[in-house]
Amino acid sequence: MFALFDIGGTKTRISVSKDGKECAEPFVFHTEQKISAQIANMLDAIDQMGSRHDLRAAAGGIAGPLDPPKTKLLGAPNLPASWIGAQIKQEFENAFGVPVYLENDTAMVGLGEAVSGAGKGNDIVAYITVSTGVGGARLVRGKIDEKHIGFEPGHHIINYTDQNGGMAQSYISGRALEERSGKKPKEIKSEEVWEAEAKLLAVVLYNVTVFWSPNTIVLGGSMITGSPCIPLEHVEEHLKKLMKIFPEVPTLKKAELGDFGGLYGSLEYLKQNGYTQ
Repeated sequence: MFALFDIGGTKTRISVSKDGKECAEPFVFHTEQKISAQIANMLDAIDQMGSRHDLRAAAGGIAGPLDPPKTKLLGAPNLPASWIGAQIKQEFENAFGVPVYLENDTAMVGLGEAVSGAGKGNDIVAYITVSTGVGGARLVRGKIDEKHIGFEPGHHIINYTDQNGGMAQSYISGRALEERSGKKPKEIKSEEVWEAEAKLLAVVLYNVTVFWSPNTIVLGGSMITGSPCIPLEHVEEHLKKLMKIFPEVPTLKKAELGDFGGLYGSLEYLKQNGYTQ
């Protein structure tokens, strides 16, 4: 049996796979302030789906950039400060009694989408999530692309004169839209507002395209899959108008795996590390 998890700033999802092919319906609970309490909740969920004593390995995503050996968080704007710098991998392995593999949560979702979701069958996939913030990862032939620390496309600067930093997520995220409009994105019905968001997202995806050269961009997050949301067909139209250097633009697709993306990514991660065969 394998444990699969997705630890976000607010919620944690955890599942098991008994056959190495499918994930059980995940348990969802609030991410704890203390790592010890987090581990206790995760072990309790595993025992309700099987038994921790049957575990062979565990893998999962965690919100924030990890050090190159993937043992601890270097930063985590949405997780408690006590998580940063803690030897998370070692603490998890001590508690679980099996090897534990960590990766950035967005990269794990991207891996799931590239192998089992909307990006399946494509050699180079850019996964971009547009939600409260903006994140993403580059997937090459069904694997998370090599990097020194991590992928943070939401932090690339699109307006260097902006005194607030001018980063992509300062313009296109759900938080940015709420700050501009004074409303939650789900409360906004104006087609003009969502058309403006489509133009902004096209700029971000233009940069993603010339940086990463994907043949497919898979988009997830509440600003893409919610209702209302940014209309991808309009994003594609604006992206085609912007593109001058390449003869074509990548195919844009909505993410398909929903809340299971990071769990299927974790399962694939274990396969690539010699498990579940």
